[in-house]
Amino acid sequence: MKIPTNFNGYRLFSALGIFILGLEFLAIILTLLRIFYWPILAVYFLVGIILLAALFFHNWKKINRWQILAASLLSLLAISFFSLHAEPSIFSGRDQGSFSEAAVRLSQNHQLEFETPTSKEFFKIYGPGIALNFPGFSYTQAGALITHFSLGYIAWLAVFYALFGLSGFSVANGVLLFLFLLSFFALVKVHTNLKSAWLGLALAISSFIFSWFFKLTLSENLALGFIWFSILEFSLFLKYRDQLFLLSALSAFLLLAFTRLEAWALLAMFGIVLFLFQKKEKNLFSKIEKRKVFWLLGVFLATYIVALKVNSQFYLSSAKGLLHSFSSGENSLGAISALTYLSKVFYYYNLLIFIIIGALGIFYFFYKKKYFFLVPFLVLLPLLVYLIHPGISLDHPWMLRRFSFAIIPLGIFYTTLIADRLFSKQIYFSILATLLVVANLTFSLPYATFSENAGLLNQTRALGNNFSATDLVLVDQLASGDGWSMIGSPLNFLYGKQAVYFFNQNDLGKIDLKKFTNAYFIIPNESLASYEKFGILEKLIPQKDYQLERKYLIVPDLSKDSGFFQELPIETQITTTGKIYLLNQ
Repeated sequence: MKIPTNFNGYRLFSALGIFILGLEFLAIILTLLRIFYWPILAVYFLVGIILLAALFFHNWKKINRWQILAASLLSLLAISFFSLHAEPSIFSGRDQGSFSEAAVRLSQNHQLEFETPTSKEFFKIYGPGIALNFPGFSYTQAGALITHFSLGYIAWLAVFYALFGLSGFSVANGVLLFLFLLSFFALVKVHTNLKSAWLGLALAISSFIFSWFFKLTLSENLALGFIWFSILEFSLFLKYRDQLFLLSALSAFLLLAFTRLEAWALLAMFGIVLFLFQKKEKNLFSKIEKRKVFWLLGVFLATYIVALKVNSQFYLSSAKGLLHSFSSGENSLGAISALTYLSKVFYYYNLLIFIIIGALGIFYFFYKKKYFFLVPFLVLLPLLVYLIHPGISLDHPWMLRRFSFAIIPLGIFYTTLIADRLFSKQIYFSILATLLVVANLTFSLPYATFSENAGLLNQTRALGNNFSATDLVLVDQLASGDGWSMIGSPLNFLYGKQAVYFFNQNDLGKIDLKKFTNAYFIIPNESLASYEKFGILEKLIPQKDYQLERKYLIVPDLSKDSGFFQELPIETQITTTGKIYLLNQ
């Protein structure tokens, strides 16, 4: 591992990044070819780690090894601490659960498409299109289920699930966070000095936003690692003119396109910035073998065309989601309202200071015409649209995912740079650094050990022991007490039960119940009225009481005109009680 001051050190870190990019590309290829088998991945890991170790020891005397080891150790300690308090986000209803399930299904079935006895029954009812009983999935024309989330992040998660089981989700996000932290450390150091690099790393580790989303399987985690590694490599290319940096920067942005649609805007800005620097410095591409660039683009385009077909549901749902975000009253606040609301949210989570100081830093470097320092800002410029149109539901901290991979890191980056420029005296710099880190920790530490739904998975497993693999289990949306944390999916894809989210009571008469040994319902007490209304309750025979405990955060509604000063989030736990019912056939 390497984040040194010398050229060889940066190339060594690039090798690590390329190994990670190669793993992602391999996972995508195996998914597209429908041969996603863990032994292939294990061989790649083994060979890659041996080669990286050989490179490291070969360059041992040429690099600032103690600096590298210290930065790596600090990052790994932080990631390990976050991992200890991370619950696998596998409950359906929100994106993280759908990503996790799709990754597990890919690992189990070696391809994206799959079928279950329950999915076949509901396909007969609803046909091709969105599979409402299987959140995050759609039916193909042939009746198979396929994810409508991005292939890139699903394949990435599936790699680590295949190798490490459920704990692999933390490993998967840990690798990406490690790539981000070391890239961020190096990027600050490229632009300033070691002292400021340590500050940048400390601010990133201590910030609530990174530790919180690390615990969730959301594609923003992949975007965070790949974007900042790419920006680092791009900056190194502009500084050293070495084509390794250009190719690795371009590869990261290209691979990001399999996960986030924003990658196309970033690629466009990547090209524009390259063009502007080429006009300024005529020899920018003098050492570049254009043939390698064309080969890279050709391989990517060929792979992407195949992915467009295989992962078409993702692109269709993304296009619909984009149109919906601009038409939905919930999301379209207007520029002024959005900025006001976001200011409250950023202030609440101790992020506003980085937005303000970071913006001042950007203006400062524009004023000084320090264009090299503006490269991260210019590349990420299209994503600033989220500041006036977030395009996401307003509940927080969920909505912060829009800002977690670009805008907040950008603010921290320029805050660090401006601190280095305007507080160059050690005493003033130390005071400012201490205040910023302590402010971060004041908010983030109380929630560092908190994980939503902690313990719910074990309770779900115990609940599943009441059913055989051939029973039909119809699960109410609120069986866990929360429609965003539904237990039907993990009962099915983790524990082998024919469980399914059940919401339309009229579907009961359309299911061929003879294909199952028994049919059961899991219904919380609060939902009984709807079953009674449709005349189903009288057909149900109570079998056993159940209760599920769920942990979550209570946060204030900042959309109301309630000012900036609010109470901190409150950790709470609720108990949902209900019964398992047997359907009298």
